[in-house]
Amino acid sequence: MQIAKVLTMLALCVTPVAAPAQQPATDCPAKPALDYPWQDWTLPKAGMAGYQTSDARTLLLGSALEATLHPQGHMVYAAKPGKDGGAATFGGIFRLNLAKPSRVGIALSGAAWLDVVIGAAPAVSIDHGHGPACSGIRKIVWFNLPKGANLVQIANAPTETIRIMAIEKPAG
Repeated sequence: MQIAKVLTMLALCVTPVAAPAQQPATDCPAKPALDYPWQDWTLPKAGMAGYQTSDARTLLLGSALEATLHPQGHMVYAAKPGKDGGAATFGGIFRLNLAKPSRVGIALSGAAWLDVVIGAAPAVSIDHGHGPACSGIRKIVWFNLPKGANLVQIANAPTETIRIMAIEKPAG
C-alpha cells in the first residue's frame, strides 16, 4: 500500500514538457529571385538525360534543366565515375558545347557525383561550393574547360530527377 502511494506521488510530480517546435533553418521564398548568372535556375526546362554519349542531352550555358536520370545499371559512361554509389542510384550524360575555353560552374540541386569528361578522362575540378542562400543549389563544381564538346556525367544520384545548370564564370 505504501509503495502505491509513493508511485502515485511520483507520477503527480512529473510534469510533461512539450518539445520546442523545430524552426526552419531560414525563411526562404518558394521561388527565390536569383542574381546573374543564376537567374534562370528557378525556370528549368524538363528533359531526359542521356544514358550513353551518343544520346547525351545538350546543356545550354545559363539555362537550367530538370533532368530525368536513368538507373545506374543502364548507364554507359565515357569514363568511369569518380565515385561508385551502387545499383540503387541514378545517372545521366549531357553535352556542353563551348565556343571558347572557359571557366564553367556546374550546379546540381541534389546529391550526386559530377564529372566532366574531356577525351576519355575526367577533368580535374578547380573549386567546389554551394549556391546562394535559399536557391536550391546544393553544390557547384568549377572546371577550366576547353573549346568544343565536353561531356558532363552525373552518377550516384539518390533520386531519378535532378536540376542541372552550367554557367561561365562572370568577368571580374
